[in-house]
This record gives sequence, structure tokens and C-alpha cells, in this order.
Amino acid sequence: MLLLSKFKKNYVTMIAISGLSGVIRVAKQFIMKIMKQLTAITAALCLISGIVLPLGASAASIAQGYVTSDTDLVVGMAASLSAESASKTQNVVRSGTSNKAKFVGIITTKNANLLTLTNSSSTVVVATSGEVYAFVTDINGVVKKGDNLSVSPIKGLLMKSEVNEVSVVGSALEDAAGKTSTKQNIDVSGGRKQEISVTSLQLEINPHNLAGGDAKNQSFLRILGQNVAGKQVSDWQAVVALVVFLLLLVVEGSLIYGSVHSSITALGRNPMARDAVYRQLAQVLLAVLAVLAFGVAIIYLVLQI
Repeated sequence: MLLLSKFKKNYVTMIAISGLSGVIRVAKQFIMKIMKQLTAITAALCLISGIVLPLGASAASIAQGYVTSDTDLVVGMAASLSAESASKTQNVVRSGTSNKAKFVGIITTKNANLLTLTNSSSTVVVATSGEVYAFVTDINGVVKKGDNLSVSPIKGLLMKSEVNEVSVVGSALEDAAGKTSTKQNIDVSGGRKQEISVTSLQLEINPHNLAGGDAKNQSFLRILGQNVAGKQVSDWQAVVALVVFLLLLVVEGSLIYGSVHSSITALGRNPMARDAVYRQLAQVLLAVLAVLAFGVAIIYLVLQI
């Protein structure tokens, strides 16, 4: 009887350990699949940052199709919704002081963006967020890297924001000094003429209002991303980082739940298998930490692009 009892205990222990080992084997296979998927995401992001972005900053922008009747609206100009714009047909014209509150973005081309949403009726493509090239004038001073930009009195052009300007459409990513520019003469008060320079400048579109404080008008994701990366981040970077983070939560939760549930079941069947079960559980937890570190590294990479 004693021999039979020992045999039964050892048999139950083997079943418990075998069951948990099966879970660990499946968990390892699941981890390998997730690692491959995350590696593919990393490769794609590296391709975007290493190949696409150097070809033009607008590759990191998100664009949307609009309709326009403004024949003078060209690529690089600021666009605002027109007075005739409706919910079904959104019409855009060159931005100016009269319609700067309806600013939507910068005119771009269909294939020059990370993501473009258009339909058959669209006649122009407008970059609504991200990095893009736009026409900037020095009517309010030479633009320097980091300066806030606003709609200028000259239709379609941006300028350095006034000190008391609250409607900001974005920020300059480079200095205008040294860039190729064109000269134009405009009429000013008193019937005088003023010569201005117009430069195609790289900027980040980020329409917001400074009346209530800059930080208060930024999205939570953008602020969080900036705190993690220690630099300015765009909306698309914050969204991609959020998607990776949510995927990471699902994977981590599944692995932890599966390992803990199997361990409790194994210990319930045979408390004598405690040491073996704990060793197997420790292996799973190490795998969980490895996946966590890998996911955090990808998120940091996305925010540093």
C-alpha cells in the first residue's frame, strides 16, 4: 500500500509538471510569434525613418482629400475651410487672416505622406498633421528653428507668430536663413511697397491655441510621448507607440494569467510538486520580462524617430 501511495503521488506530480510544461511550451511558441511580429514592426519603422523620411519630411505626415475651387492654391500653401464648405463636401481655399480659425493644413501630394485618406471627389490633398514643407514668409521676421508659425496676411503663406498671437498652426523644424527664397513686393499701409522673402521650410503641423497655455492644448498622448522621449513627438508617433503598448499589455496579460492559472491548478492537484512548479513559473516570468523589455525598446525607438 505504501508503495502504491508513493506511486500515485509521483504520478500526480508528473501530470502536474507535465501540464505546466505544456503551458510553458505553448507560451514559448506564442512569445516567439509575438517577437517576430514586433521585429517586423521595428523593421518597418526603421525603413520609414531610414529611407522614406530622408526623401521628404512630408513622408511622416497624415493627409486628407478635399475639394477646392481656388485655382491659386498650390502645393506648400496653407489651406482653410471656405465659407461654402459643408459636412459632405469640404471645400478649402488659401488661408488668410479672415479664415485662419478654419485652418486645416498644408497642401501636399497624394504619395508624399505616411497615410492619405481621399475619395473620388477629392481634388487636392491636405497634410493635417506631421512634418511637411510649406511656404513661409519673413513679413514678421526671419523664421528660426523652433519658432511658432501662424497664418500670415498673405494668402497661403505662413509667418513667424506674433508675440501675442494665440492661433498657432505649427513650429519650424529648421532655420530659414541660408535657404533658397524668392522675393515679392506687397502693398502695405500708406500705399507703400514692401519686399518680402518666401521660403519653402520644413515644419511640423500642430494647430493649437495658446490662450489657455500651450501644454493644456496638447493631446495627452503627445505630452506623454514627449516626457518619455525627452523631445517633441508627432501625433503619428504617439499613436503607433500606443498601439504597440496595447499589444504588449495583451501579450503580457495572457502569459501571466496562463502561467499563474496553471501553477495554481498544478499545486491543487499535488502540493508536493511545489518546487518544480515554482521553477517552471520562474521561467515563464523571465520570458514575460524579456517580452516587456523588447516591447519597451520598440516604443522608445518609435518615439525617437
